[in-house]
Amino acid sequence: MGFSQSTITWVNPPELVGSQYYFSWETTSPTGTWWQIYVDGGLAWAGQRTSALIPVPLGVQRIDIGSVAAGEETTNWSSTLPASPARRAVLSWVGGAFLADDIAGFYVYASASAGGMLDYEAPPAATITAYPSGIYTDGFGMGGFGLGGFGSVGGTYTWESAPLSSGTWSFAVVPFDATGNAGTGSTVNVAIASPPVEMPAFADRTRLHYSYNQSAKTVTVNWIASPG
Repeated sequence: MGFSQSTITWVNPPELVGSQYYFSWETTSPTGTWWQIYVDGGLAWAGQRTSALIPVPLGVQRIDIGSVAAGEETTNWSSTLPASPARRAVLSWVGGAFLADDIAGFYVYASASAGGMLDYEAPPAATITAYPSGIYTDGFGMGGFGLGGFGSVGGTYTWESAPLSSGTWSFAVVPFDATGNAGTGSTVNVAIASPPVEMPAFADRTRLHYSYNQSAKTVTVNWIASPG
């Protein structure tokens, strides 16, 4: 059977209970169905109730609730979960002495906001050392042959951003040499999909205002839009 969410009709907003979140949901599945809860892809709970207490996750994390067949309650179905939206940008590139004999590292530049332009005059988002502790990771017998071009060998570098707001962000990786001279950079755009940021509070510290029209007998609710 595997992990399925097809019979869940409603998931109630989580409630904070001490240091745990109380999750509950409604379903068309019969009583006695086995359920699993995954927190950021890790199996966190299994049981036959339609409610559970889960330790408060660190930061914003994804919660998946679904049913499994009897006998599969301890089976880890994380590999079959729907793909999570990308909240961080992960850049990977090949670099090494084929770029410059005295290559020292790479500057990673990022746009200040989604949809913004790259500003090479601003401080880089990160500075990556080409050879930490002076240990060479490319050259004969190292790296991947030909990764830097014909007859060259390069090492692979990876950088991960902090959580970002939704939208398309621009990044550039620029090599620099031992004297700080920058080379030609490579740019890339990354689409980010994040949960919306909590909407701000009004001056009275409430998040919802309402007004009532007596003649029309209607209620109008107002709030400040989430910044992203």
